[in-house]
Amino acid sequence: MRLVALAVMFCLWANAAHAQETLHRALEPYALFQTDITTMLDADVPDAAALDAALDRAARHDPERLTRGWIAYGALTAAQSPAWVNGVRSRVRAAGRAAVLRQLRRDMTYARRRPPGADEATQIVLRAMAADNARMNALAIRFEGLGAAGDTSTWARRSSVRDDALRAPSTRTLAPEVLSRLRPGPLTAAPLTETTAFGGTRFWDALGNRASPTPPALPWRAIPARVPILDRMLTLGALLVVDATESETARVNAALDDTSVSQCLAMQQLQLRQCASVTHEPNEDAYCIARHGYEATSQCLALAAPA
Repeated sequence: MRLVALAVMFCLWANAAHAQETLHRALEPYALFQTDITTMLDADVPDAAALDAALDRAARHDPERLTRGWIAYGALTAAQSPAWVNGVRSRVRAAGRAAVLRQLRRDMTYARRRPPGADEATQIVLRAMAADNARMNALAIRFEGLGAAGDTSTWARRSSVRDDALRAPSTRTLAPEVLSRLRPGPLTAAPLTETTAFGGTRFWDALGNRASPTPPALPWRAIPARVPILDRMLTLGALLVVDATESETARVNAALDDTSVSQCLAMQQLQLRQCASVTHEPNEDAYCIARHGYEATSQCLALAAPA
C-alpha cells in the first residue's frame, strides 16, 4: 500500500509539473536577458573584444520571446502572493472551478478585480518589475560612463562581419542549475519576506551570485497604459493556481502575446544594430549599448511607477 501511495503522489507531482511547463518555457528568454544583465553589471570591459561581446548580448534577444518571458515572469511572481492565491482558491471553493475558468476565459480583468488579495499580488509584481527596470538602467549608466571615459580610442575595431554577427540568431541557453530555480509553482517562493526568492527584488542578482543592495520597499502603481498587461499576468497566474495552463492553451498564448511591447523591443533592437553599424570608435558602441540596448528597452518593459 505504501508503494501505491508513493506512486500516486509521484503522478500527482508529475502532472502538476507538466501543467506549469508552458509558463516556465515562456520565461526562459527573459531569464536569459536578465542573466546577461547580471553578467555585464560587474564584468570587466578591457578591450574592444569585450565590448563586442556586450554588444552581441544586447542585440540577440528575440523581441517576441522576450515579451512572452517578461509576462510569464510577472504571472509566476503573482502566484507567490499568499493572500491572492488563497483568494483565487476561495473563488474556486465558492463558485466552482468551471465557473472560475469561464470568468478567466472571457474577462482578462477578473483575476485582478474579483479574488481577494489582488492588491498584494499587484504590489509583488510591480516591485519585481521595478527592480528589474532599475537593473537595466544601472547597466545603461555603466556603459554611458564607459563611453564618456574617453580611454577606448586605442582599442582595435572588429571587421565589418560584426554587422552580420549582430543579426545571427542566438544559440545561447541557460545553465541547468539556473533552470532548476526557474520552475516555481504557486506559493513555492516567498518574495514578500525574502528579497532573493523568485519574484523578489534581488532575485536575478542572487541567481547570479551577485552582491547588491536591497531596494527600499516602496509602494508602486501600475502605469495606466500598462494595466492591461498587469491583467494578463494575473490571469496567467490564476490559471496556474487552478492548474489550467495546459488545458487553457489558447488563453495562455493570447495572454502571453503583446504586440505593442514586442514592437517597441524590435524597434530598439533595430536601432541598436543601426547605431552600431555607423560607429567609428568603441566608446560610440558603448553609447549604442547604453541607449538602445538597455535605457530604451527598460522603457519598453516599464510596468510600475512610484505610487
